[in-house]
Amino acid sequence: MKARIIPTIPETVLSYNISGENLALLEKAVSASGMKHAVIPAEKAGETIGFLAGYKGFSSNGTNISADEECVIFSGISSKRLDVLLKNMRNAGLDIPLKAVVTAYNQSMSLEGLLTELKKEHKALEKVKK
Repeated sequence: MKARIIPTIPETVLSYNISGENLALLEKAVSASGMKHAVIPAEKAGETIGFLAGYKGFSSNGTNISADEECVIFSGISSKRLDVLLKNMRNAGLDIPLKAVVTAYNQSMSLEGLLTELKKEHKALEKVKK
């Protein structure tokens, strides 16, 4: 019987437009959780999520645009480990409203497109809370 090696996706937290104290708090929470942190450059909002997360089969599309929103994207993190990370972020006082997990659906979207979707979802949730 041959062993089958299934490549794993490294646990990575991608951040976009986060700076100053929030960036320091995020880096601390990610590091405490034993995960990798990568900062997405401001002009890369036109790139696909799959490319930004380093997934095989995705390459740069060369689109250089920026967006204004802050966002955190979680890649390769199990739900149990994500719960721990989110708790660490809350305990640190870190509030970043726009968060996403890389999925089969969104990995082909541009970061700009994902941000648009997240803003719609966030507004809908705010209405429900009221």
